[in-house]
Amino acid sequence: MAETSTPAHRARVPKPVLRIGRVLLVVVVGWLLLRLIRGVDWSEVGYALTHLSLWQVGVLLVAMLCRRAVLAAPLALLITGLGYVRAMVSDVAAAAVATIAPSPGDVVIRLAMLRSWGIDTTDAASGLTLATTLFYVVRLAAPAFGFVIFWAALELYPPFAWSGLLFGAGALVLLVGLLYALRAERTAATIGRLLGRVFRRVRPSSQGPEVWKERLVSFQSHSAGRMSERGWLAVLSQVLLVAVEAGVLVLCLAFVGVQLDGRTVLVMVCSFMVAYPLTGLPLMGAGVLDATYAAFVADHTALDATDLVAGLLVWRVAVQVVPVVVGLLTVMWWRRSTA
Repeated sequence: MAETSTPAHRARVPKPVLRIGRVLLVVVVGWLLLRLIRGVDWSEVGYALTHLSLWQVGVLLVAMLCRRAVLAAPLALLITGLGYVRAMVSDVAAAAVATIAPSPGDVVIRLAMLRSWGIDTTDAASGLTLATTLFYVVRLAAPAFGFVIFWAALELYPPFAWSGLLFGAGALVLLVGLLYALRAERTAATIGRLLGRVFRRVRPSSQGPEVWKERLVSFQSHSAGRMSERGWLAVLSQVLLVAVEAGVLVLCLAFVGVQLDGRTVLVMVCSFMVAYPLTGLPLMGAGVLDATYAAFVADHTALDATDLVAGLLVWRVAVQVVPVVVGLLTVMWWRRSTA
């Protein structure tokens, strides 16, 4: 059904509008990148990257372990019988696959791992759906909280206000949809019957509407039960994740020589929260997120662009390169262990 609706939706968007949007996006991103790299001393950046002490590397590795633990918390909470260690294994493997392969490769590897560990299909699908939805709700809500904190502590900054308003509205819509879906048993039954009829027409040998109705009602009731039991913990873990992500970035900036004080840390954290939805872009918004974040921080501090670039590169290595390597090794280990 999605394949038939997508072209129709695209057809309603005029091509000139799409082209203008792409041009504007390229111009904005290009301007931000030029602003970021202008005046950067790349020799100093290289020096900062290659002269981290052993204790600093050790601290970053511990911080990465804490980050992975928080990332895996919703899966461990929402999927019965999974456990924390397996949730972390599944999460780091999916993160690696998502980096090097197109979607939905990460979902496929998650489901395959869960099945190999004997996790019930309904449990797996329900937990993954809920964890992903909560992740995007909090990701979209982060700019609104970042704007409020910045406004209350320092000043009204229009770019933060617009970002908080737009992304906050998206988070609210997504949250309302989730709450409705958790209570809409009749809607789940209706959608199940419709799916059954569609599949029966496409493939007469497929299972009928009543079977699909029972599946979706079971999925809906199971999801509602897990959310009522542990949903608040899953939401809390996602809020904690934003704080941990921002803390890791501040730590990386401090390790390359950025002098921190209360105001600077506040600007760094709020800027990251406002730009946080950009991590949903491919490669965690590489380039776009970095340029946007650096522009926000530079507008409110006297930090040098060289230090910002060095810190962001250290952060990229810590949150992207290392997890991808570990994730690929995890996938190889899993395939051998299940062979």
